[in-house]
Amino acid sequence: MTDRVFRLTFLGFTETERRVMSSVIRLAESRGRSYRLAGNGEPADIAVIDWDSQPVRQQWLRQPGKIPALAVASDPESVGDGLLAIRRPLSVTRLLDGLAQVSIRAFGYIPELAIHDASNVEAVADKVVEAATQAVQPSVRRGVRALVVDDSAAVRKIMEIQLGLYGFHADFAETGEAALERLATKAFDVVFLDLTLPHMDGYEVCKRIKRSRHSRQVKVVMLTSRASRIDRIRGAMAGCDAYLTKPVAQEDLHATLTELFPKESKHVHQQSARR
Repeated sequence: MTDRVFRLTFLGFTETERRVMSSVIRLAESRGRSYRLAGNGEPADIAVIDWDSQPVRQQWLRQPGKIPALAVASDPESVGDGLLAIRRPLSVTRLLDGLAQVSIRAFGYIPELAIHDASNVEAVADKVVEAATQAVQPSVRRGVRALVVDDSAAVRKIMEIQLGLYGFHADFAETGEAALERLATKAFDVVFLDLTLPHMDGYEVCKRIKRSRHSRQVKVVMLTSRASRIDRIRGAMAGCDAYLTKPVAQEDLHATLTELFPKESKHVHQQSARR
């Protein structure tokens, strides 16, 4: 079955909540359906409404010819108008389950089960979203171009969500060889590099990144499930700029990004523009 793509529009919400939802909807592909934000002038299939905002709520209630909608409210039981509703604070499971119910009720869309090797992604992502919606992120520069190198689809998906919350543009590679090819043809500001890659390990990939005149200015953040002192020493000798232990805690990622890409700093952006 070909996945149906539903176009969404967000009515209300804080900037952080919008970033969270924009990142979360990418997970829906594992559920046999897809969502994307409707473009300018493009009709939406489903509206996601900030029901706790009185102006937004009143505007929706006055609007003729309503499209199917999902309300997000502190008290879902208070939502009338025949709307489906989910409870604040937002979580991956609540949002995707709510959108799935709307697609079934309004469009009769019941896809085949299409979950692959990332069965625990939503549970981990829930923790990411919970931490991110509570965090203040003005100290990190947005628009950073990141390359995530990991042979695990689940890790790549979680990193996509985490980086998306900061407004980063993420690309992905499954092997060190593929990562080096991407770096040779495309400019990045940071590489998140798994230590235990097939064929060429993360240490060797990092060394090659730092030796190349095209990529030596790129920041390299090692990702590993091990946190031994020896690993950190080897990473430093290979030239890595930071070290994160998997699963990557949101607070650790935030601290690393704040250090590497402070919002006030302009020199990294200028270096990227010259590459």
